[in-house]
Amino acid sequence: MLYYFITIEALTSNRIGQIYDFIKYTMTTNEILGSVSLADLEMDFLKNTEDNENIFPFDIFPNAIQEIILEANNKFQFSIDYLGSGILSAASTAIGLKYRLSVKEDWNEKCNLFMVIVGRPGDSKSHALKFCFNPIHKKDSEYYIEYQELLDDFEKNNTSKEDNKSLKKPLLKKNLISDFTPEALLYILQNNPNGICIYVDELSGWLKNFNRYNNSGEAETYLSMWSGSPIFLDRASGKSMRIDEPFIGVIGSTQISVLKEFAREGRNSNGFMDRLLFVYPTNPKTIKWNINKVDKRLLNNYNNIITSLLDLDNKKELLPIEQNAKEYLFNWQNDRPEDFLFDYERSIEIKLQQYVLRFSLIIQLLCYACKEGDRIQIELNAIKAGIKLFEYYKVNAIRVRVQTSTKNYLESLTELQRNIYAELDKEFTTAEGLKTACKTGKNGKPRISDRQFKTYLNDRKLFKRVSRGNYKKVL
Repeated sequence: MLYYFITIEALTSNRIGQIYDFIKYTMTTNEILGSVSLADLEMDFLKNTEDNENIFPFDIFPNAIQEIILEANNKFQFSIDYLGSGILSAASTAIGLKYRLSVKEDWNEKCNLFMVIVGRPGDSKSHALKFCFNPIHKKDSEYYIEYQELLDDFEKNNTSKEDNKSLKKPLLKKNLISDFTPEALLYILQNNPNGICIYVDELSGWLKNFNRYNNSGEAETYLSMWSGSPIFLDRASGKSMRIDEPFIGVIGSTQISVLKEFAREGRNSNGFMDRLLFVYPTNPKTIKWNINKVDKRLLNNYNNIITSLLDLDNKKELLPIEQNAKEYLFNWQNDRPEDFLFDYERSIEIKLQQYVLRFSLIIQLLCYACKEGDRIQIELNAIKAGIKLFEYYKVNAIRVRVQTSTKNYLESLTELQRNIYAELDKEFTTAEGLKTACKTGKNGKPRISDRQFKTYLNDRKLFKRVSRGNYKKVL
């Protein structure tokens, strides 16, 4: 049974009519068990009214961030998925190399994210990202004004070749880049030791630029950048560059029809796809214009939060995980499945487990910026938030893979897939198929999950749907 106490502040939302009807439906007595925030109420409302099994878990954020997400969703009608993921990416960019998460000795994790915003034309993908990154755009604008002033002074004072030897030309600081060559990217990283985020409206253009300037395999370079491995560039001219601690984030949007571009040229098998966080709302709503004004107090709060992360001292500190949080994390990871029906699920699982660490670091520092946590260690709530985000992005990753992967014939299936196919009757119901496919294995756990089997049933080269809940094998 759900019970709510609504504050006066909650009544300012123009969704209150819908929410009030929802509360009337769920409450049967006047008993009040406590008070909840508007964000808590909104989350319950979405879970009970939306036809969406994969709602972005925005309750993982501190209250101040939840408020701005709800405000932008309510007034601008930006997708909560886009807002939540955009804020994660903006916070990641602001943190950069200032902090890393210390898992154990010689294992430290940076917080860079590779984010892909998926949607239809007109879903306000770019507008939502601009909203989330506005504090960083402002900071880069300030950097540019400062650079222009320094450059003017440099050019005025450098009137001879002798002066050129004593004065250094100013360098432009920045957090975001959009159009660049691979060599220019290394120069920019060298001049911005805290790191860079590649921010582009259409990521399909970013993909098309791979190997535009050379044939050295730019996708492989990004694999190293994602991991934070040292990168270097050697030229025939003898000029060399090396970045020992690269920090590269990526964020941009793409249309649903372009998703297959991400899987081409071997990117579906070399691990590139598995490093991408796909933001793919299940039931996006059409944007409706309105004249509602955004609460400037909340906008200022958000700007101050991201700016405070940008202004943190660049000490490259390590944050350990508090002991009970570490035990929770390790127990969760050790209990993850070992067998997978699809090979790509294993790769997605492994990369997203690493992302849990990155998410946790970001959430911990956001809590610190919102005065809801410290920056001494990673707390349990941040680890739990990272795991919630893992579950959200995993569903999206599998959804994208199903849409972009070439279906396999029987001879190219994995051993587990072949075994299940052989054990199924020629004709079977969904319930019968689940009983066969999900039976207990040697480790005492089901061989696969219900969801995995239902995904398997979608392979029309293996199964034909005879009627609702009834299937037959094709091969």
